[in-house]
Amino acid sequence: MVRKISPSRTPKQKIKNNIIRWLAYVVILFICIVLSSAGSYQKPLLLIPAAIYISSFSKEFTSIIIGIVCGLMTDIICGSLLGFNAILLMFFCIITHLLYKNLLQQRVLNFIVVSAVFIFIQGVLNYFFFYAIWGYSNVSHIFFYKTLPICGYTLISGIIIYSVISFINNRLPVE
Repeated sequence: MVRKISPSRTPKQKIKNNIIRWLAYVVILFICIVLSSAGSYQKPLLLIPAAIYISSFSKEFTSIIIGIVCGLMTDIICGSLLGFNAILLMFFCIITHLLYKNLLQQRVLNFIVVSAVFIFIQGVLNYFFFYAIWGYSNVSHIFFYKTLPICGYTLISGIIIYSVISFINNRLPVE
């Protein structure tokens, strides 16, 4: 009995789907960079939820690379010390990969909880190392009126990023 291989399972189709999916990811990350760096008002750090969600589908090494690249771009956008967010996002992405590999399922609620925790940790560490540790006056004002709103904006915009990346992953499944 001869088994027929479905067209979506052929090696050529898998390679083609992977290339198209990663090109779409690059376009999404580029749009996140442009939107995060445009203007001078408080805006969400879109690369954080994008990196977290992409790493939930990726392998270990790919998650690390995504975290480093998105972290470096976040450092450049924020004008912070180069490597600060890269190290944070690298750890966040590998932890996300391990959580989704061993414990969690691909659900919106899981993404919201994981990204909320990591966004808050990044915001608090950013606040602590760039403001609180230096003893500036009115540091609590910076935390409550700058750091927390940016964390909220990032989490809310992460839901939009989740839906876009989810759509891509449903059209071009990860195997």
